[in-house]
Amino acid sequence: MRIQGEQKYVLLAGMTGFLLGICSANLWMKQYVLDIGILNQYFLEQYNRADIVYEAYLWYLVKSRGTPFVLLLAAAGTRYRKMAVMLTVVWLGFCFGMVICMAIIKLGSKGIVLIVTALAPQGIFYAMAGIALFRYMLEYPMVRWDAGRSIRLGLFLMLGIITECYVNPVLTGLFLKTL
Repeated sequence: MRIQGEQKYVLLAGMTGFLLGICSANLWMKQYVLDIGILNQYFLEQYNRADIVYEAYLWYLVKSRGTPFVLLLAAAGTRYRKMAVMLTVVWLGFCFGMVICMAIIKLGSKGIVLIVTALAPQGIFYAMAGIALFRYMLEYPMVRWDAGRSIRLGLFLMLGIITECYVNPVLTGLFLKTL
């Protein structure tokens, strides 16, 4: 499969963000990464003991995942849509590189498994929604928005939120019990 024109730039932007995240975690913020509490053994044990109020968690996810998505949709209607895609991909790559480094520094190889377990269920649906939206934003003059895109985008986002709310805590909890 050949990577076409702007897809190369999106891939390059994502890899640049990823490398910046790795460098940031290892060079400039190493002490902060070592002190951060989210990957400490105490926090991970507390996660298993927490009682999740799923209705409140669902509304939190709708707000926290929906807001950036709505902002990207708004950017899709402007002439800055390609820049918005690139900045979003760089930011996502940076965050992913940072989180993976933090997990490896704190937990070793178990950290990679933890990240995959914590991100895989909903990450698949969020990635599909993002790809559909980014593709539209990058190909705008040739591609028009239609009802099918709206349905796919809404469905992927909704499935991502639902799996993050109901499936992710169970899978992550099961993995954390093995630590």
